[in-house]
Amino acid sequence: MKLNLNVSIPDFLTAVQECSHDVWFTTPEGDRLNLRSALSQFVFAGVVAGNLENLAGEVRMENPADLPKIRQFLME
Repeated sequence: MKLNLNVSIPDFLTAVQECSHDVWFTTPEGDRLNLRSALSQFVFAGVVAGNLENLAGEVRMENPADLPKIRQFLME
């Protein structure tokens, strides 16, 4: 799933921390950032800062039960 264009990145990353399993950001090139990792969050925030409309990638969850925790930040 893709991120909403008007999402608050700090709020999104806070919600990711509430998930019970890993949440990944995957680029079209196949790179993956584990958004529950502090280092990956730092890299992710730097990449997307002010550039959400050009962000090509998807958010994937290991556990579908975590979807309600981050649904508000995703496009459907």
